[in-house]
Amino acid sequence: MTHIIFSDYRNPAAEEAYEIAWDFLVRTGAIHEEFDACVFLAQRITVMVEEGQTNRIRMANRAISEYQRHIDESDDVIRAGGRRAGRH
Repeated sequence: MTHIIFSDYRNPAAEEAYEIAWDFLVRTGAIHEEFDACVFLAQRITVMVEEGQTNRIRMANRAISEYQRHIDESDDVIRAGGRRAGRH
């Protein structure tokens, strides 16, 4: 499995956070679509950099949690036949 390399010139810890998050998600089998996961993690970590976050572990953990929540919500929509739960 290959993935897109992510780097943010404003914060070197962002690249490390991305790699930590990516490695964890690969090892746990959480990645459904590789490209989508790359984009999702890069976007979330970029937002954290813009918020002033500098701790690579904190960024990685938050990106992992947000990705897992995103996947869970996507699975719920699929189980609901394409509708968000609670909507008709």
